[in-house]
Amino acid sequence: MNRIFSRDDIKIKEEKRIIQKISDLLTDICDENKKKNNLIYKPLKCFYTPNIPLISVKDYLQHIYKYTKINASTIVIILIYIDRICNITKCKPSYYIIHKLILGAMMLAIKYNEDEFYSLKYYAKIGGVSLSEITNLEYNFLSLIDFNLYIKQDLFDKYNDYILSSDSDDDDSDNWDYDDKENEDIKNEIKE
Repeated sequence: MNRIFSRDDIKIKEEKRIIQKISDLLTDICDENKKKNNLIYKPLKCFYTPNIPLISVKDYLQHIYKYTKINASTIVIILIYIDRICNITKCKPSYYIIHKLILGAMMLAIKYNEDEFYSLKYYAKIGGVSLSEITNLEYNFLSLIDFNLYIKQDLFDKYNDYILSSDSDDDDSDNWDYDDKENEDIKNEIKE
């Protein structure tokens, strides 16, 4: 029996593929920077954590996607914002800052690109940080990029084309298991 894929099936598959590609890219960059002992985190000290989180970049991005259901273009914008803040501060992503950079970029990308977004309390919960920390991440991220969230179409297209054209040896995006009931449970828990 042949299965006919709906537009939503295709959209979700593309979103998962983009997350896979971005997680591979960010992991490669963090691995490369792990070899360098002279990284300076001062401009990004608000994103720094003294212990590398146990969750991988890939699992963290998948977790965020699971609880926000952000669209493909917003996922690309996360990468653009991370690149923007790193270029401005002249800091390289590392495992000590990447999770909080992802979280800060994700909140701003959703607010910039999505029609609906959640409360800071919700983002803190899914990001694994306190409400005061999520507020500081958002403010510091915005300050460091000079409150410039605008992205020109040609820049977006450049990033999007790069992500979609790069190959991933480890593409397991078809094997993700999402439970929408669990997503609703966390939303209800936060409302209480």
